[in-house]
Amino acid sequence: MFNFYPWGLSLNIVEPLSFNRTKVRFRTYYFADSVRDRERNQLDITELEDEAVVQSVQQGIQSRFYDSGRYSPTMELCVHHFHRLIAKALEQD
Repeated sequence: MFNFYPWGLSLNIVEPLSFNRTKVRFRTYYFADSVRDRERNQLDITELEDEAVVQSVQQGIQSRFYDSGRYSPTMELCVHHFHRLIAKALEQD
C-alpha cells in the first residue's frame, strides 16, 4: 500500500504467509525538507489502523458468508486495474 503525505511516503508491504496468515511491514520515506517526527505526523497511529484493516479483511475472508473473489466488483475497480497494470509490467521484465 502506498500512503502519500505532505511529509513523504509510508509504504506498507502486505506479505501473505499462508492462506490465513499475513505479515505487514512498514517502510517510511521522508522528503528532504520535511519533519521526521513520527509522533507529530501520527504515523504510528496510521500504521496501526492499516494493520487492523489487513487483519479485519483476513478475518472476513475466512467467514462462511464470504463467497467472492479478491476484489469487490463495485468498490475496487481502480485497485483491480492498478494491480493488472503492475502484473503486465512485471511480465515484460
